[in-house]
Amino acid sequence: MKKIIAINSPLFENQDVKNNEDYLPPLGLGIIITSLNNYDVKFIDSIGDNLGLQEIIVAINKLAPNYVLINIFTTNFQLVKNIVEAININTHWIIGGLSTKSLYKEIFKWKTKNTIDIIYGDGEIIVRDIVKLSVKETPFDIYDKNKRFYLITPSSNYYVRNILNEKLNRNIFKNEPQKNIYGESEVCIYTSRGCPFNCAYCVAANSRNRELGKIRRKTKDSIISELNIIESMYNNVKAIRILDDLFLSNKKSFNDAILVFNEFNYNWRAMCHIKSIDNVEDSILSKIKRCGCKELSIGIELGSSKILKKIHKTYNLKVIKKSIKRVLKNGINVKGYFICGFPSETKEELKKTFELCKELTDFANKNDAIFRNSTFQFRPYYGTELYEEIIAKNDFHRESILYKIKISKDLNENVRNKSFNFDSGNYSNTTDEELKYYIKLINDLNNEYF
Repeated sequence: MKKIIAINSPLFENQDVKNNEDYLPPLGLGIIITSLNNYDVKFIDSIGDNLGLQEIIVAINKLAPNYVLINIFTTNFQLVKNIVEAININTHWIIGGLSTKSLYKEIFKWKTKNTIDIIYGDGEIIVRDIVKLSVKETPFDIYDKNKRFYLITPSSNYYVRNILNEKLNRNIFKNEPQKNIYGESEVCIYTSRGCPFNCAYCVAANSRNRELGKIRRKTKDSIISELNIIESMYNNVKAIRILDDLFLSNKKSFNDAILVFNEFNYNWRAMCHIKSIDNVEDSILSKIKRCGCKELSIGIELGSSKILKKIHKTYNLKVIKKSIKRVLKNGINVKGYFICGFPSETKEELKKTFELCKELTDFANKNDAIFRNSTFQFRPYYGTELYEEIIAKNDFHRESILYKIKISKDLNENVRNKSFNFDSGNYSNTTDEELKYYIKLINDLNNEYF
């Protein structure tokens, strides 16, 4: 039987012993592994198991698999490259992830004699055929005969048109359930594929991924069915975390969430957009609180209307403050994401971000709720709108920032989510000292919760 290793790729070269509350199980990779249930598949969770680069390389060489599946992000491009180039056995690499669209030509340059298949889009069907040596479509691009790039669009035979009944064997994830920030045993789900938003700093921006087609959503009934399975699997799970931006995207989705979670006794957390909150009444916010909503995670980003508008976020600060305060006043906690150091950002604008975060934190404290923040330094992700803008403005070599990665000691001490402690340069109109000062100042507002 063919042997396969599936790897949730590492974010760090060495083990990271610091706690990171934002570990997420790789659900997409789990669906692919589940689709390969007729094969001998070993799952290596580099992040969940806290593995360093050399441990992963040793494990691959020792197990000598026929195929290695691995995900890739712009943040760990160099690490995955190092793994692939260090392997001294004959194997077949299958590399997937949203970032492959912008990265695949760089992956083509990797020094390996092994075959590499790169997949942009749905992977669960085409991976089966790659392993069976029966792929029915020609690659979008080929390099040096052994490197191929597959583009899975809605016209492809491998496009998943219906995500309602996808199979996911959760026994794959030995690090799930996780203890969340509230001390509850928690399991993660997702309810859609794709993103309708167009944030200038994000690899998942809709305008950058139009080839993947329309947003695909799970129905209320299919979500209930998935939660029933989770309920039967885990007696001790008290909370659900919904990972995608679309679960609470409009008034109907709020009402559907109420109908879903009224069926269960779970607390739950979800991502949410400012506009979604602005479009619903307090009565609905009150209802989602009563059906278990404990926290909403919201990408606020910063306190400058000018830059918010430039990066395609909600830029009316009155709407931002009003929306978040309404959530807090209804007894729902908020986790706000902030980024410091956007291009052209000034010290005065950093101060505005701190003042906004402080105002929301103080408001929460007065209303028996929690407002906590996850704040980190802007990093230009390869292939995004802001990356291209920085390259053009500074006359950099296009790949230069992609290879410019270091772990910042200052960020490592001051940023709780360790996946964001990378430093790829300061592109703002502030000094490094000012930037790191405000990142620490904002994160220090969290101290009473951590």
